[in-house]
Amino acid sequence: MKGIRIAAGFAALGAFAGPALAQSNVTIYGAMDMFVGRARGEHKSLTVVDSGGLEPSRIGFYGTEDLGNGLKALFRLESGIAVDTGGTVPPGVLFSRQSLVGLQGGFGTVTAGRQHSPGYWMSLLRYDAMMGGPFSPVTALAAQGSMSIVSTGPGRVNNSINWNSPNWNGFTASAMYGVGQESTVNRNAGEFAGAGINYANGPLSVGYVFHRLDTSTVAVPIVDRRQREHMLGASYDFKLVKVIGSYQTLDGDVAAEARLWNIGARVPVGAAGNVQLACAGYRSDASQSDSRSWALGYSHDLSKRTALYGRVIRADNDDAVARSVYNGLAERGGATTLFGVGMRHSF
Repeated sequence: MKGIRIAAGFAALGAFAGPALAQSNVTIYGAMDMFVGRARGEHKSLTVVDSGGLEPSRIGFYGTEDLGNGLKALFRLESGIAVDTGGTVPPGVLFSRQSLVGLQGGFGTVTAGRQHSPGYWMSLLRYDAMMGGPFSPVTALAAQGSMSIVSTGPGRVNNSINWNSPNWNGFTASAMYGVGQESTVNRNAGEFAGAGINYANGPLSVGYVFHRLDTSTVAVPIVDRRQREHMLGASYDFKLVKVIGSYQTLDGDVAAEARLWNIGARVPVGAAGNVQLACAGYRSDASQSDSRSWALGYSHDLSKRTALYGRVIRADNDDAVARSVYNGLAERGGATTLFGVGMRHSF
């Protein structure tokens, strides 16, 4: 993890933090990402100055304390930043990305708070060539297709307890339970359960994740609903090109069952360049409700922390839906396009 590490060993704070303070540390990390571009719909367009085109803009604080015998305490606070306005993402929520505390040892890591679901990491880091954000076809279609296996807000769970396993010869596993909205009217509303397993060894990576989300109402009259999601992803690095793909399903108590496929590639160009390409398709059981999207990008590292990039994404819809790659431009049966050039600096 990139970041600034602060040793927590000030003698003046000893009475407050206890004798183990000298064995603690806090890392400040994050990224600032801005792009300028153009968004276009069927009948209108606008100039865009926005944040997070290559990597989410954020600032985070991560700390650990060595408790001895292989056991560590840890915490993480991470806030999304709208660099274009200086506000938080979403507005009014300070640590919207992650807010957790837990223990780490030979059993793995157990944390509680607001945190990324098992599907968040699968869809973002492992099986999306664009690695999420506004230029990712699978992210755009999953988020607007009511799926929780996605690397945006629905992929984070409040009031949750999570376990991440150690690495067992390439195999890793995770499991999460979220109690939901803790409503006295309907205690099941917002309840979440998810689990995932992944194998990564050499050039091959294969993973599976399952989510179950309670979407019941919290007001009378109570309507009980539960949706289920599955995702299978795989990637293989041929050195000259890394091929990445995934397949997701949505069923249960939903307006319409759906399937989402995604395939892409990352191609290194020299020592500092990288071409990304991806396409995805959302197929719904509802009539005339399918969508398709593709994207192309190039990034160039100026250093280990700074990169320039250019990206374009386009989505089109069947006549009954209006999924869009930029807010406010979608029309039923229409297409939207977003183009941007930008810079990302991580710390």
